[in-house]
Amino acid sequence: MPRRHHVLVAAIAMLVSLVASAPVIAAQIGDPAFQRTWDRTDKPVAEQRVSRTWMWGPEGNGPALVEPYDVYDGVDQDQQIRTHRIMRTVQYFDKSRMEINDPNGDQSSIWYVTNGLLVRELITGQLQLGDVGFESHDPAQVNVSGDPDDVNAPTYASFAALLDSPPLPAGSTITQTLNRAGATGDDARLAAYGVTAESPVSVDIHHEIASVFWDFMTSSGLVLENGDLHNAPLFQNPFYATGYPITEPYWARVKVGGDEKWVLVQAFERRVLTYTPDNPDGWKVEAGNVGQHYFQWRYSQLGTSPIPASSPVAHGFDPGKYTGQGDRYNCSDFASQAEAQAVLRADPGDPNRLDKDGNGIACESSAGPKDLLPVVR
Repeated sequence: MPRRHHVLVAAIAMLVSLVASAPVIAAQIGDPAFQRTWDRTDKPVAEQRVSRTWMWGPEGNGPALVEPYDVYDGVDQDQQIRTHRIMRTVQYFDKSRMEINDPNGDQSSIWYVTNGLLVRELITGQLQLGDVGFESHDPAQVNVSGDPDDVNAPTYASFAALLDSPPLPAGSTITQTLNRAGATGDDARLAAYGVTAESPVSVDIHHEIASVFWDFMTSSGLVLENGDLHNAPLFQNPFYATGYPITEPYWARVKVGGDEKWVLVQAFERRVLTYTPDNPDGWKVEAGNVGQHYFQWRYSQLGTSPIPASSPVAHGFDPGKYTGQGDRYNCSDFASQAEAQAVLRADPGDPNRLDKDGNGIACESSAGPKDLLPVVR
């Protein structure tokens, strides 16, 4: 399969800064359904009403975006796969990506807002373009946990050969280890932490779940629903946020805040869960920063340009009229900065030299409305 046969459009300006090791600036949550989903578990944390790990993150890591997705329609009389393309609304957070696949669906369902199978994509390198469409890349060389500059911690690629590993014996104490090269081992000293392999459901999920992670997935705590703060299960379905496990749990030496320590790591379809025994209560089990990591892989290592869910360009403006003509137009030829940015996005080669400092933003000093999502190139 060709490495690139589609132009993928979804990126976030603040996450571009993250990839360049600059701080991420929080953004307003861009859809009411996303807001409700975030409010339920993370607003009590943000308001310091409870001390526990974030389920999504402190805020959105950029505005809501649209990205293309090919929906499966079946096969035609020639047995060729038929699809139609939708532009679905998504927004990235530290821990994951929220997405709405069916805007006409039941908004009261917990599945109206889902989070993508990002971890499976990161480990396999199979970038999902639709229900049945994938694009092959190398697995992500991004640390699954801990400090991003840790050169010894496991990456998503470290798990690539472990997806089909047999499950641990149910009830056994977890002492198996994993290093960055993907090699597994065993350290009997880790039995002191008392974490066991669990088979908590009758469904064949192919892997055991670490006891500390199952306790987290089925835990209750303070949530906000319909304006009411009360105690309820954090996840209305234990697998809503994580999906099913796709690897066994492994201990790894991970640098956290500059100090190397043992961290238990398990990959699920949608999240990576970590257990750091010496963290304070409420933070021993955490969701890894999969939303950040996925963006780093997909939009920095593979490279695309962002498209905001709502464009500030005036209706009827056609950037195509300003492309393919060489160096002909200046910033003053456009009614707003957003129009110049639309032209830069349509022709990232920038023959008009609208982005003179090369930061991906055209005509920054021009009048608004403005579109400050940079063009990645």
